[in-house]
Amino acid sequence: MGDKTMNVDRRGVLRGVGGGAIALAGLGGAGSVGAQDAVTVTAVWTDDEEEDFLAVVDYVEGETGVDISYAPRDTETLLTETLMDYEAGIATADIVVLPTEGRVRRDGAAGHLEPVGDLWDEDEYSTEHAVVEANGEVYAAPFGMDLKPGFWYRQSFFEEHGLEEPEDYDAFLDLLEEIDGIEGVEAPLASGNGDGWPLSDVTEAFILRQEDGAQLQQDLIEGDAEFTDDRVVTAFEELQELLQAGYFSEVRDFGIQYEFFWENETPLYFMGSWTPTFGAIEDPDDLDYFMLPGTDAMVTSINWFTIPAYTDATDAARTAVEGIISPDGQEVWTERGGFVPSSLEVPAEAFDIEIMQELSEQADEVELVPDLDDAVGDPFQAEFWSQLLGLWAEPDQDVTGITESLNGVLQETVQEDDS
Repeated sequence: MGDKTMNVDRRGVLRGVGGGAIALAGLGGAGSVGAQDAVTVTAVWTDDEEEDFLAVVDYVEGETGVDISYAPRDTETLLTETLMDYEAGIATADIVVLPTEGRVRRDGAAGHLEPVGDLWDEDEYSTEHAVVEANGEVYAAPFGMDLKPGFWYRQSFFEEHGLEEPEDYDAFLDLLEEIDGIEGVEAPLASGNGDGWPLSDVTEAFILRQEDGAQLQQDLIEGDAEFTDDRVVTAFEELQELLQAGYFSEVRDFGIQYEFFWENETPLYFMGSWTPTFGAIEDPDDLDYFMLPGTDAMVTSINWFTIPAYTDATDAARTAVEGIISPDGQEVWTERGGFVPSSLEVPAEAFDIEIMQELSEQADEVELVPDLDDAVGDPFQAEFWSQLLGLWAEPDQDVTGITESLNGVLQETVQEDDS
């Protein structure tokens, strides 16, 4: 597999860029686009995130003349339907936004995607061509970065109950015990679910807090470490202990879980950088977060724009993608909040919500690592999600059996990607 390490040094460029909009120069260079050209986009953004993306769409439509329509899908549907369509020679949409690098590489190698490496200069983005490259071609373009920093909480709740951010893991356990005893709390930790992916985010945090956790995660992605590694087993055992203690809430859809979080029924929620602008969050200024004690790395996941090889609107799709991932395109969502741009040319002044600026600054100070299941892709990703849902449902099961099962699927997936 290729080098999937984020170029952390480049992240520092973000704060140093001066203000002012950067003109969308040459967006028509991808092809001759007329006013009547239209493309469809499909991705996983719904509700408030859909509104934010549509604001980007409005901007790009005005700049390019391309008519862009959007059709959201949930993650599992997006991944399964597109694959079935591609194998039948059908474009699910003219532009498909994939959350997993592994899937991009496999689709590209199979001939399902158009090369788009010429649409973005890797020196101007916080990632590299290699992570979505197959057969010498780059098959995706980066949009926003989802950072997964740690446990979000309401400052007012902590102040009301005299709580403090934990400095070490023992203090974290003490904090959970203290929160568990507060009236009105269902459980200290929220269990968000989509198809298993929010549970995977918190699980990766426990992997990262182990010795050399950041390198361990990278080695797992590259196939240079086994999922039966003692450190992975320890991570699962730590999660199991919290589950057995009743510190995790009932599993709910991750969006609905935000409502319980905001009402302080599940006061700690391991979630991503989109949190401040999620619908249930009434006052983002009341938010703060802390990293899981013992971690010195942060997971980041990129939204990858791809163009199916089966679309009849390739030129218009290329023009639309180029506009959406441009500094100006990404700045539109950045200003609305809950978004970390992958373009290094979006000015720091674009961050309207203070916590988002703080999060971006902290991302410059720690090591950034790829999302494990996103980077590896299926069949490992699907099995990872399934096993975690099983663990949350039956916390008393033998976790070594889980890691052994996942290791077999991990090695199978990595070997398939290498072939």
